[in-house]
Amino acid sequence: MTTKTILILGGSEFQVPLIQAAKQLGLYVLTCDYLPDNPGHALADKYINISTTDKDAVLQLAIDYKIDSIATFASDPAIPTIGYVAEALGLPGISAQAAQNFSNKDLFRQVLKQAGLRTPSFYLTKSAAIPFGLNNNKPYIVKPVDSSGSKGVRLSTGTQSNILECIDYALSFSRSHRCIIEEYLQGPQVHGDGFLQDGKLIAGYFGDQYFYTQSDSFIPISTRWPTVHADVYQQLKIQLEQLAAHTGYLNGPINVEARLNRDNELYLIEVGARNGGNFVPLLQKRLTGFDYVDAVLKVSLGQKVVHNEAGQQTQRKIGAYYVLHAQTDGIFAGINIDSSLELFIFYKKLFKKKGEAVQQYCGSHTSVGVLLLAFPTVETRDQQMNNIDDLVRVLYA
Repeated sequence: MTTKTILILGGSEFQVPLIQAAKQLGLYVLTCDYLPDNPGHALADKYINISTTDKDAVLQLAIDYKIDSIATFASDPAIPTIGYVAEALGLPGISAQAAQNFSNKDLFRQVLKQAGLRTPSFYLTKSAAIPFGLNNNKPYIVKPVDSSGSKGVRLSTGTQSNILECIDYALSFSRSHRCIIEEYLQGPQVHGDGFLQDGKLIAGYFGDQYFYTQSDSFIPISTRWPTVHADVYQQLKIQLEQLAAHTGYLNGPINVEARLNRDNELYLIEVGARNGGNFVPLLQKRLTGFDYVDAVLKVSLGQKVVHNEAGQQTQRKIGAYYVLHAQTDGIFAGINIDSSLELFIFYKKLFKKKGEAVQQYCGSHTSVGVLLLAFPTVETRDQQMNNIDDLVRVLYA
């Protein structure tokens, strides 16, 4: 029996679970990115130093090794490359156009309109200038069109000078030097992972998202499952399946951020054709039983995923993730976690070692680590999470 070869784009901590699972299935695992010290590469059969965003180089690599499958985990930048290679070689996976639509925020807004879905009003700019028609007195979210991990994202204060600062900051994180200025919807935000099969949402669990408030960056710091908004799952299911039908992205993971306005109308803010970062898929497996790692591998190999979503709706558990972060620049000396919180932590990952420099949290690239937590009750969860700033401290040398 011939061993199948899978090419996994990326070898960071976030791709390690996929690499490990592929090895356990007996696949020959190739990994690539431009960071040879990433931990996943040591687990692979072969590592090649090629950027995951270099589409032609990755395609040539795929041809050279006669791969049977291509995949990634929790990586936005790799998705267009997966679409490009999968389409060129006739492998299972997202189409090249759908990959672009999900990976570029301006294209995604246009796709939402075309699909007949609600979307905030927005402006696109390629220079540090205020677009015609923008109201200087309103708050806007300013984002690079092609970054991930909330890098370059800021909430403007509604003054002309501040909007210009936000635009300049966003453009500095954009590979294509474009940014989107998006209407800020007042209301709660929900977040979570889902999985599509044949255009249907066969798995999905959504929680309430919280944001870091100690800087002018607009970045998530935690999500708590389940959401307090009882009807949000059904609204999301309808919109996500409508989006899947319109884009042709029918099989694979989705990471979702959506916002409810004052009239309780749901708006899709971000939908990524990949799993969420901060080890959210591992948390959701703990809370729901759905194995996103296994599902991603199955889809990449053209196989079906067996899951009874309706039967597991009432069996979902209570949990949260929390991003460990520094509030000031300094030298990392460790983490102090109160013993009352330790009881609920089932997974802890630090990205920094003692003696390394840390900087104030301004996006996923500055995270110190992640905690995954499971709780017996919603009341216990909220009691702990409402006081987490006092229960978790980053220590400085």
